[in-house]
Amino acid sequence: MDKVLVIFGSESDKDIYGKIIDSLKAKNIDCELKIASAHRNPEDIPKILTKKYSLVIAGAGLAAALPGVVAAHTIRPVIGVPVGANYAGLDALLSIMQMPPGVPVLTVGVNKSDIAAKAAAKMLKLYPTVRLVGDVKDPIAATAISKCKKILDKFAASYTVDLAADKGSVNIMFTYFDEPLEKADELVIYVPLLPEKEKDKAEAALDLVSHSGHGLWVGLGRGDNAAVAAVQIMNIDGRYDKDLLKYKQEIKKK
Repeated sequence: MDKVLVIFGSESDKDIYGKIIDSLKAKNIDCELKIASAHRNPEDIPKILTKKYSLVIAGAGLAAALPGVVAAHTIRPVIGVPVGANYAGLDALLSIMQMPPGVPVLTVGVNKSDIAAKAAAKMLKLYPTVRLVGDVKDPIAATAISKCKKILDKFAASYTVDLAADKGSVNIMFTYFDEPLEKADELVIYVPLLPEKEKDKAEAALDLVSHSGHGLWVGLGRGDNAAVAAVQIMNIDGRYDKDLLKYKQEIKKK
């Protein structure tokens, strides 16, 4: 039976993780709660992850390292929940979303416990393929899409390219912040894009708060991380276990 680990950095985050637990139980999804801090008791995290879980929902605030540390110790998909404290939660959002290549965390908006629980329910289904949604004629989008394809090819994962999402697929959508984002019923991983002239502007980060109100997000232009996360989601039946473990060893060497 599928089981979801809900792990948060502090008991003070109960308002957030409590809603996640309630929502999962309402959907008859088996779940377990753990409290562990990536900074105060990091040695507990790999011990917790020795148990078998289908996916993990991890949340923290401030310098929110916990979801990333969890992702470093598992091949299961990780949903990251930034908890708002200072700066409207922007510090936690960026800490969780901006992960290095090969270690994705699928990030929801600040305090978006409902989005995390809904996404978890969708991710417990079996998906046979990935749908890449973006404009391949756009050079910035094309670069991110190329990174995505390279990873999917590495895992011999099935994918298609289109301009619309598909309910039967894990969708990876490449989007600029100036594009309106409608709420999607499909399972969507958003890859944010920015024009070159905007990438070095701190102001651009503020758009993340408003745009990440729904859906799952990876870091700026990280088509590669979106692809790894998509493979992790499709691995609900364990078909990619060996390949994902091998990939983790490869990125450790790098």
